[in-house]
Amino acid sequence: MKRRSTRIFLAITFLLVAGLVRPEGGEAQSENVARPLVWYRIEALLKLDQAQRPVEIDGREQLTWLNETTEEVKELQFHLYLNAFRNERSTFFRESGGNLRGEFASPGEWGGIDISQMKIVGGADLTSRITFIQPDDPPDRPNKDDQTVISVPLTTPVKPGEKITLEITFKSRLPRVYARTGYWGSFAMVGQWFPKLGVFEPAGKGGRATAGWNCHQFHANSEFYADFGEYDVRLTVPAIYRGRIGATGYLRAETANGDGTVTYNFHQANVHDFAWTVDTKYQVYRRKFAADLEVKAAELAAAARRFNLPLEQVALRDVEVTLLLQPEHQAQVDRHFRAAFNAIKHFGLSYGQYPYDTLTIVDPPYNASGAEGMEYPTLITAGTRWRAGLDQNPEAVIVHEFGHQYWQGLVASNEFEESWLDEGFNTWSTANVLQQAYGDDRLPINVFGINWGYLPVALRHPYENRLVTLRGPFNDPILTPVWKYYDTLSYNFNSYPRTGLALSTLERYLGEETMARLMRTYHQRWRYRHPTSSDFFQVANEVANQDLRWFFDQYVRGTGMLDYEVIDAEADSHTVAGGKTVTFRRSGEAWFPVDVMLTFADGQRITGYAVPGPDSSIEYRFEDSRTGRIWQQRWPGGARWMRVEYDGAAELTRAQVDPWQKVLLDANLTNNTWTRASGLAPATRWASGALFWLELLLQFFIAV
Repeated sequence: MKRRSTRIFLAITFLLVAGLVRPEGGEAQSENVARPLVWYRIEALLKLDQAQRPVEIDGREQLTWLNETTEEVKELQFHLYLNAFRNERSTFFRESGGNLRGEFASPGEWGGIDISQMKIVGGADLTSRITFIQPDDPPDRPNKDDQTVISVPLTTPVKPGEKITLEITFKSRLPRVYARTGYWGSFAMVGQWFPKLGVFEPAGKGGRATAGWNCHQFHANSEFYADFGEYDVRLTVPAIYRGRIGATGYLRAETANGDGTVTYNFHQANVHDFAWTVDTKYQVYRRKFAADLEVKAAELAAAARRFNLPLEQVALRDVEVTLLLQPEHQAQVDRHFRAAFNAIKHFGLSYGQYPYDTLTIVDPPYNASGAEGMEYPTLITAGTRWRAGLDQNPEAVIVHEFGHQYWQGLVASNEFEESWLDEGFNTWSTANVLQQAYGDDRLPINVFGINWGYLPVALRHPYENRLVTLRGPFNDPILTPVWKYYDTLSYNFNSYPRTGLALSTLERYLGEETMARLMRTYHQRWRYRHPTSSDFFQVANEVANQDLRWFFDQYVRGTGMLDYEVIDAEADSHTVAGGKTVTFRRSGEAWFPVDVMLTFADGQRITGYAVPGPDSSIEYRFEDSRTGRIWQQRWPGGARWMRVEYDGAAELTRAQVDPWQKVLLDANLTNNTWTRASGLAPATRWASGALFWLELLLQFFIAV
């Protein structure tokens, strides 16, 4: 910013102090920044209908796209996602039945987007060339009623290294708020509202045989995938919304137009989407996440040691946080900001600093819960009422939605094809951050309006995801395109808790320190680069310094159930040269290098430490603490059981498989331990089973 005169300087200083406007180039650039491929300059006018509802948007868009591939590109493809809400015949409605996350569409209150003109700047008019396509449907059975993707053949191909600039005139109509976007009363959440270019991918990307556009239809369970770019957006809204607007990016300027409207200019680089919101009822609060105050020197030093990095590479930066809150939730202001600050801090220390200057948190009004719990670049929607069993509890939602700034926002994996890389990674990360941020503090639990006291955060991590292992054989692998899952339940289980559980199991297998380095390395290496599952597998093998294909093939690409158990040692005892045996059995199709342990009445133990062997076998190193004897034993791949011999003269009191509970993917933990039926042993086993079912009951009420 240059100081041209004292008056201008003072005016800008006032606006900066007020937190309203940022200077040109105000967003921070991380060390690893995106190479923008698309530039959007959008002018939009929000119009009220006769009932004074924010329904229509008149838009003009100038779009520039860079072809960085080695291919000539002969067509462009765009998302027109508001057309998912045009009628009941869209692919989204056919798949969802008008129900998303328990929120139902309002028939007759439809939305949509229409392009009235598209032309090349200084060139041809392409409007007549626009056609709707259905790239995900079988070629012989396309849903011709779906209008969420368009193809635009070009008059002249875009050659490698060349740019093309288009001017697009469009009109959008918001639906009654549902599925992340729409209006209610004076409120509007405006997402997926403009023609957005798909991603042109070279051959080899995501397994592609040939180069082409990745531009999927809007499916019931999918979210979004787009290139990184730079957005400069001018939003003109009725003056009733003055000061009550939030959007992706930072505010460059606010202009009163003298005709009953106000224009806001928002700008943000290195993001892949732009969303905004207005509501006459918003109460606006602003606070700064001051890194020097929020992060202790000891915490920075610990992060530097953990990742073997200099302090400046783990340091965080200041962030201006804006909260747009409904007036009835005024008492929760501090909780919202504390949750946001905790998220900025702990995600930043774990994966690298949040690289943007701003974060906006939106609290949708009553009757607009369809807009709750969603993420856009630098803007997230929360939700403080009843949500998944947590009443008046914004912490988990805010931390989770902020986490998407990392998993999806910054690495921008393809949610259509590999949803686990976003939703599942964020499920795992959210649990970690909640535990780090709140520790032994407790979050209030309010079920059916009854205060049930408080639940320690520690109980929520990671056992809240174990419910997925009890539902029987899986219909799909975790790694499945969203529109190919058996049903919505399969998508939800695989994309969220099953992935979270798989990552928690991997963490316990590799160790917390190794897992922390793995996840940070993956995130930092692939920021702004659209990684795939194969990229993650490669980083995992590299950081862990071992071949983990056995794990990923079974638990990401496979559907097998995992269940180890101890067969009753007394009933299954065998005399073997003066000794006895305990039998361990694998009931499911999947396998894992599970440790085993035998404990005797004098407290001595025989412990079997397991590592993966060739051909799905498990190699054991057994150590007998009584005699010092050490021996090797193999559980052959494909074998259902293994016997371990012990001294028949010793009194066995307990036999355990996975004694340190590393394998959280095990479907049934209650059969992992056998205890002698004397003294406290039966009570111990009963308590273990009771705790297991209590765990399930708690999950029913508190799963996020």
